[in-house]
Amino acid sequence: MFRRLWSGLPKDPDFPSDLKGLGYFINEEDEVRSIENPDNYYKYFLTRNERHNERQRYAFNEALEKEVHSRLEALSLEKVLLPFGSISSSEPHVPIFMSTDLKTKSRVVVVFGETMQDLGMLAHRVIGGPGGVDKGSLVSIVRALQAQKSGPGDDSAPGIILANTSQLVWSAELKRALCQVAAEGAPMPSAVHGGMLITDDKNRVAENRTAKDHVRYIFEKVVPACTRVDAALDIIGLGDGADVVEDYLDWGVTWSRLQGRVRCFAILGGFKAVDELQCESFKAFLREKACAWVTASDPLGTLISGPDGNPHTTTFSRHGCPVYSSGEPCYVECLLIKAHTAVLDWLQAVALTPSGDSAHYRNPSLECTYADEKLPKSLDPDWSQWQDASLDQQPPIDFGEADPRANVSGDEEEEEALQKREVDDGEKDEEE
Repeated sequence: MFRRLWSGLPKDPDFPSDLKGLGYFINEEDEVRSIENPDNYYKYFLTRNERHNERQRYAFNEALEKEVHSRLEALSLEKVLLPFGSISSSEPHVPIFMSTDLKTKSRVVVVFGETMQDLGMLAHRVIGGPGGVDKGSLVSIVRALQAQKSGPGDDSAPGIILANTSQLVWSAELKRALCQVAAEGAPMPSAVHGGMLITDDKNRVAENRTAKDHVRYIFEKVVPACTRVDAALDIIGLGDGADVVEDYLDWGVTWSRLQGRVRCFAILGGFKAVDELQCESFKAFLREKACAWVTASDPLGTLISGPDGNPHTTTFSRHGCPVYSSGEPCYVECLLIKAHTAVLDWLQAVALTPSGDSAHYRNPSLECTYADEKLPKSLDPDWSQWQDASLDQQPPIDFGEADPRANVSGDEEEEEALQKREVDDGEKDEEE
């Protein structure tokens, strides 16, 4: 009988959580490149062992997270640990970023990211590839917001809150919160362990156990404690983070408390249908003071749909508000990267509405004529009369095997002989 000891299991791969140690650097164009070959970007497939690749990605993402957070702090944003009262960073907590002078701001922009992206990140395909660190993270968005005005007569920059709907898994060993992707790549006792065991008792943070709990904590604890009572709230929701925000606001009690403060709502890549909403006043708010940007190959700003949806497109348009193209055809995580100029310009236009009161802003009436492009008929052959075609032109009738009677050689004489045999066979059948 044989017994395998724990010490005999292969060790979990370990990589340093800094770019230089991983063999990368940030060039003058703010792009992460390989030290060995500066023409190359980040390489995920380091080996054929998937665990090695996951561990390298974990270390690489952690190194980029440190870089992004240091840049956010350089822009006068401070990291705050939730729930309030978390004395030490070693205690279970969820980090967020907010402006250091948030309490003095008359306008506050709250950003809710996707539930699979680390705090401050937009798209790792851009951070670690073409585009660079600033462009692929919220650093560029924060910098653009700080160049805006809070409202008529208030030229100061708006306050900013970067919520954290993703890093909700607490690791006692690492003493930090992780997103689901990072939890899969976190260190394990061996390379063949099944992954982190996540339990509510040990791996969840009080009052921030789920994304919806975190959104509730932001609106019910962070906003009242850290902002002015009369500060207007501009909300940006990304992907499923936008859906979570809508789920929270779609309740009469909640919305009656916040409708006087929430001035506008920018939805990027959300999939919450207005038909699923229950609160009529919130649906009216979406129609009048919200806009959505979706994945589409059309130029940025193309009107895809009005508030009532568009039956002439396959693009999801049941947002209950005007829907525009982001210019990004594929990836939800890249929506804000591609459409940030249009999104932030719209937020600024709302903020600069005369009197600065959200009640004075309404989405303009729009006539949408957009429809998906249809392929020309010449590119869509009519196969309804396929039985009339010659046998060699007909599709296979038996799982890819050609009809044994079919002439696929292209010999016209053989084709004529085959047709003559068919006629003779038919005459014999009639005689019998």
